[in-house]
Amino acid sequence: MKLFNYVVLFIYITQLNLYAQISSQSMQASVNMIKPLAITAIGGEIDFSEIILTGTPRNIVLSPQNGKIFKVEGHPNRNIIITFSSQPLTNSQWVSNFGGTIGTINFSPSVVHTGANSSYSNPISITSGSSITLPNSQGIGNLYIWVGGSISIAANQPHGDYIGTFNLTVSY
Repeated sequence: MKLFNYVVLFIYITQLNLYAQISSQSMQASVNMIKPLAITAIGGEIDFSEIILTGTPRNIVLSPQNGKIFKVEGHPNRNIIITFSSQPLTNSQWVSNFGGTIGTINFSPSVVHTGANSSYSNPISITSGSSITLPNSQGIGNLYIWVGGSISIAANQPHGDYIGTFNLTVSY
């Protein structure tokens, strides 16, 4: 009887192995390494120079070609968002040092890009919030941004050195 039990147990165990199934699958793992964005100021200034007050209101324009130049580097062929803002120029620091009347001047930026071209050629106007694709320049996304703008001088504009802030931001 013991032998019979062993034979039945052996048949039962071998039958279990006949019905066992194994399944496997292979897949790839991947990652997309994105070059970080960087802005570098490479030349020029947003400087309207010296202006003689005449008692007459006027607008002064600084072409982007004669303004500040920035180089943006990032991942080639990726879209970036360019935003910018400016604050009014004020002579408050000058007045605190020398006395006089505090005044402000509104600065309206004019921003263009020339793609991967570092010379001012075929500029394309940019509005704040624009989406632009970084041109591929030997495996690096390069974009040149040029900033100029205009100021409006009032007839009774107080004299002094006026300073303000211009902010430029790029993001993926």
